[in-house]
Amino acid sequence: MTGILKRRFRVGAGLFFLCFIVSRSMAGDVERGRNLYRKWCAECHGDRGQGVPGKHREPLHGSLSLEKLAQLIDKTMPEDAPEKCVGQDAKDVAQFIHESFYSRSARIRNERPRVELLRLSNRQFAHSVADLFVHFTGPGAVARGQEGLKATYYNARGPNRDKKVEERVDATVDFQYGTSSPDPARIGAEEFSVQWQGGLVAPETGLYEFEVRSPNGLRLWVNDEQDPLIDGWVASGNSSEHRASLRLLGGRTYPLRLSFFKFKDKTASIVLRWKPPRGIWETLPARCLTPAQPTPTFVLSTPFPADDASVGYERGSTISKAWDEAVTGSAIEAAHYSLKHLDRLTQSKEGDTNRVNKIRAFARSFSERALRRPLSPEQRVLLVDRFFEPGLSAEESLKRVVMLAIKSPRFLYPGLQAPSHDSFAAAEKLALALWDSVPDNSLSEAARANRLEDPAAVQAQASRMMRDPRARSKMRHFLWHWLHLDHVEEPAKDPATFPDFTPELSNDLRVSLDLFLDHVVWSDSSDFRRLLLSEDTFLNPRLAKFFNVELEAIPHFRPTRFEAGRRAGVLTHPYVLAAFAYAKTTSPIHRGVFLSRSVVGRPLRPPPEAVSFEEADFEPGLSMREKITRLTRPENCQGCHSIINPLGFSLEHFDAVGRYRESESGRPIDASGDYETEEGRGVRFQSARDVAVFAAESPQAQEAFIEALFHHLVQQPVRAFGDDLLPSLREGFASARFNVQELAIQIALRTSASPSTPLKTKAKSK
Repeated sequence: MTGILKRRFRVGAGLFFLCFIVSRSMAGDVERGRNLYRKWCAECHGDRGQGVPGKHREPLHGSLSLEKLAQLIDKTMPEDAPEKCVGQDAKDVAQFIHESFYSRSARIRNERPRVELLRLSNRQFAHSVADLFVHFTGPGAVARGQEGLKATYYNARGPNRDKKVEERVDATVDFQYGTSSPDPARIGAEEFSVQWQGGLVAPETGLYEFEVRSPNGLRLWVNDEQDPLIDGWVASGNSSEHRASLRLLGGRTYPLRLSFFKFKDKTASIVLRWKPPRGIWETLPARCLTPAQPTPTFVLSTPFPADDASVGYERGSTISKAWDEAVTGSAIEAAHYSLKHLDRLTQSKEGDTNRVNKIRAFARSFSERALRRPLSPEQRVLLVDRFFEPGLSAEESLKRVVMLAIKSPRFLYPGLQAPSHDSFAAAEKLALALWDSVPDNSLSEAARANRLEDPAAVQAQASRMMRDPRARSKMRHFLWHWLHLDHVEEPAKDPATFPDFTPELSNDLRVSLDLFLDHVVWSDSSDFRRLLLSEDTFLNPRLAKFFNVELEAIPHFRPTRFEAGRRAGVLTHPYVLAAFAYAKTTSPIHRGVFLSRSVVGRPLRPPPEAVSFEEADFEPGLSMREKITRLTRPENCQGCHSIINPLGFSLEHFDAVGRYRESESGRPIDASGDYETEEGRGVRFQSARDVAVFAAESPQAQEAFIEALFHHLVQQPVRAFGDDLLPSLREGFASARFNVQELAIQIALRTSASPSTPLKTKAKSK
């Protein structure tokens, strides 16, 4: 052995021995700790740390490292005599608590979840009922391509084919013709008409308000080809604003048609505006319009009570009278819809000699789609045929069939009827996981042919389904939940401090975040790490001006890199930074909690007592970092704030509206922080990018993202599917170069395939 190698060996051996001594000095005697815990702690905390009513109700769960837990016990326990449990006693008690029920690994070991029978969640119910009809009315989803609406211009007050002047695509409907016309050379100013038609893309589920401004005649149809949503065909001359609203499901494209004419009016103009959920009034943007024409989609308007979200994600686990009444109301609503659109649904018309047979055939097919598998002879009689006995009209019979199908437990409780796994069960689970819906034609045909027993066929179906707009909608819904923004109020800032932060700007920031998330997740790489590390921010001219960025004066958003080396994906997106901040100042606590739970994957317990931040409690001149340090200094706060604070401080270079700054009140910003992992490893952060790099490389953060996506797609605890599933998914995630789309596919495959079916993770080539 050479001299250099000998010296290295001696140094390495010495370091190993030192680490061994240190680790031994931190280790405790578990059995001795158990006895001390029973003597001093169990009376208040329970024999297994489960909590004791009237004393300490909360269970002893947390994320402190063993060393930090021992230090906390040494200083504070027992509460009535903290001097009793110190030194080695504190280490022994900490060792017992940490290994027995406190740490995440201990809780996983102790709390064995199981796959539960759940009803359809509200989101699943709405999408499933919509798609029960889509099979018969035609595809509601339209591939995104060119933006805007198809416009046809006529040199007449009506759509006269002989008077047609031009066809083109208009990006938006916002025209001020004045006393002239759209084309003075070819269209007269006294009378003319225009028809715009195409599809409206709804970004999220909720109530949409529409407004058409015009002093002339107009009609607007949205998701209904028969009855106009707004009818202003007879202009009053006094009112030029027409408003109406309707509910739409996110991720779908709806038919839209706007007819407009001028006849002997003094002036002509027309503007089509909307106010989407959580949005503001604005001209309906081109990014939400397509010249392609979809068919209408049935959208329930019956309100439902909120789903249970106590476990951290929404699921259909609660049954109440209000929920049952909502299901009944929805079934009645669906039955009336089936009658209103009977000709289209049955491909027949009144007076046809075979109309009754076609209605009965539609009823059988509808019931099969609701139950997600073919009807047995007994089911066919029970659910369909008995209603078509003499004495009832075919229409009345159909109403009863539709209502019974939607109220059926086999529709409301997926998996209730399958005694064993088969292709229909696989199709059902795939559709719920990726679409929150029922199987479509392709999936149903594959199940009927028993092709979903073949892993390659299941993989092909899942990959196809991920390209559907419904999968995009579900992924966007998940990402907002992952970022804990789904229930956060729209950012509102103090107008004196931030006079340029208007509702319009806040709306632009929300759109910017959506575009960024889509840009990353639906790219070819779909790399999870880019969600944390990308320096791209989508800006339009209004945002560019606010952030003092030179940008070409084009109306739409475009990805822009500014402040090189400072931005870090969602961590520093201005909408996120503004959402987790106060009206005037930053909030390291809100931002730190966001980073801990969403990005780093470190769960936090609720605070033992609520302490509000009051600016008046601090003397002038203190930085926000100094204020938060002082506010959270008490020992009982440090259990969580030793995690929260260093993460929150890393974002202090960004003010309450997400603009970068070097100083606060004339003093340099200190964004550094010392963070300790659950394993007790110390990490030094100097900036937001340090946190982003740490999380992107952290197996714990990656597993937390996987677990969150699993819960959102499957609505079951991931560990109910075995201890090996989460590590296996993370291994596959890494081998696929952290492809988010592939992760969603793998989750759907692992939970829809037969337990005996081997599935392979598709690795991405480097």
